[in-house]
Amino acid sequence: MTRKCRHAVVLLVIALPAACSRHRADQATPSDPLAGIGVGQIPAGSLAGATVLLYPVGGIVFGDSLAGLAVRRASLLDRATAVADSTIRADGRGITWQGASEIRAIMRRSPAVAIADPASVPTAFLLASRVEVVPDPLWSSLRALAALSGARMALIPAAVRLDGGEGAVRASYVFALVDARLGQMVWRGRVTGPAAATPEAALVSAAAQAVPSIR
Repeated sequence: MTRKCRHAVVLLVIALPAACSRHRADQATPSDPLAGIGVGQIPAGSLAGATVLLYPVGGIVFGDSLAGLAVRRASLLDRATAVADSTIRADGRGITWQGASEIRAIMRRSPAVAIADPASVPTAFLLASRVEVVPDPLWSSLRALAALSGARMALIPAAVRLDGGEGAVRASYVFALVDARLGQMVWRGRVTGPAAATPEAALVSAAAQAVPSIR
């Protein structure tokens, strides 16, 4: 499929025209853009032995009752990324994860290759009701990284949502698994943790649900 055709498909299926910043996913979507995403844990078993790119969380959404947390948007988004990264690495054993730090190391070793910083690419389109392919600049970056790292798949935490109330905060993550070479989404799922006393604790609870337990 040509790049022109890929963009045409994406424009037909994406109803999030303002998704141009990792910090604006909530501004371009309904009050709960994650609600339509099916519940599901990361299919870590099918990734065993593989190298997988692990992107930062793309955006953060606040429920109406927690709108006051918007002043902490940047710090909570960074915390959501740190929690997801550390938890997925720990629970997704047998997989070689290439997170933001590894991706930036690849970028430094290959300065002539055009790769967008993993924290700057838009991901809100991954919350659309139907997504089949990913557009540039994400796809071109994934393709270049796949060639340089040997990774076939990329796990992209498209967004996280915080809702509930004071002392009983719930967090939900949406993850998308993308074929880095073809630019096709192969899986998407939402995980929600039990209510917790603080937003930070809620993020930990939700991230703990991301990878199936090994019994």
